[in-house]
Amino acid sequence: MRIVTAQQLEQDPTLYDEAVELLHDDGLVCFPGHRQYSIAASLISTDAVIKLVQSKHRSSKAPSLILIPDVSMLADVVEEVPEVANALTRAFWPGPLTLLLAPTSDLPSKVRKTIATKPARIGVRVPGPGHQFEIVRRFGGALLISSANLSHKGGATSASNVRKNFNHTVDFMIDAGDVPEKQPSTIVDLTGKKPQITRVGQIAEDAVNGVLRSAEA
Repeated sequence: MRIVTAQQLEQDPTLYDEAVELLHDDGLVCFPGHRQYSIAASLISTDAVIKLVQSKHRSSKAPSLILIPDVSMLADVVEEVPEVANALTRAFWPGPLTLLLAPTSDLPSKVRKTIATKPARIGVRVPGPGHQFEIVRRFGGALLISSANLSHKGGATSASNVRKNFNHTVDFMIDAGDVPEKQPSTIVDLTGKKPQITRVGQIAEDAVNGVLRSAEA
């Protein structure tokens, strides 16, 4: 594992390009988010996606989280973008809002199978400012990300735990020390007949409902 500190990145932002090159080369990159460390893989790399899932010993079938650099890429990763999604993204992206939508059938078949849920759903978000956004912006494509902890175990906020658990599976890590845990993103499921808030996080329920009402008007 190649470790670069947040201070080193501040002094030399070109170090981000080393991480991005590894992502393009089917590697795994770990970075701090707004509430924990996450591990990223290129969504269109079957090898990288399988490595990410295996590194976590993941067995759950919760919807996978996809980061994209801007809203224009949403149509590239989901089957359909409903008008209500456009209203929500205008209001809250970039930021802590995750939209659940059906993944596009254009993904590699093994990737779809690996990240599949029933019904088929993925979470998609354009992250706010920080290491996550800088990585996905420079990468220029969709990233599958997952919390940097082994399945059913904690430790994703601790830099030392992440280094210990993923030293032999993650290729590059941005070490910013321990991450103070905060509220998660708010999740809105758009796969049903009506939008449904399935988790209230940093964006208040009233704020989301206000946008939904305006979109329906």
